[in-house]
Amino acid sequence: MPRFPFRIFACFALVSTLTACGPTRPETAPVTGKVTFQGRPVPEGTITFYPAEGRSATARLRPDGSYTLTTFDEGDGAIVGSHEVTIEAARFAGRPRATSFEEEIAKAKSGGQAPAGAGGPQWIVPERYAVRGTSPLKAEVKSGTNTIDFRLP
Repeated sequence: MPRFPFRIFACFALVSTLTACGPTRPETAPVTGKVTFQGRPVPEGTITFYPAEGRSATARLRPDGSYTLTTFDEGDGAIVGSHEVTIEAARFAGRPRATSFEEEIAKAKSGGQAPAGAGGPQWIVPERYAVRGTSPLKAEVKSGTNTIDFRLP
């Protein structure tokens, strides 16, 4: 029996094994919660969970202050373990929001600038919560479903 077909089979088996054993994702767990500031829901912004190692998880805040984190796939949560947390919630005065992506592109192409007197961000929550180095917020994500609320004073 010739050895050539055996070598082809052996190479195919090796390649199949190597491609099936690629890097695995770390364990994630669903995380939902609500962000309030001075007793009121934070109606817009972004919350981000930073693990010690690996990809961060992020979510947009909904008008009622609720969020659902995503790391790899929509709503999959955050990597299990300890996290530093930031909440970036600001409005930009005098700068009307574009109603569509196309409007935003058209405004950029026409050299659209913010109206005179438009200021910087108006923070819905203090700016220190938006920066990883100054945010005091921490969270522990455990296996299973997690509800992690943030009640900012």
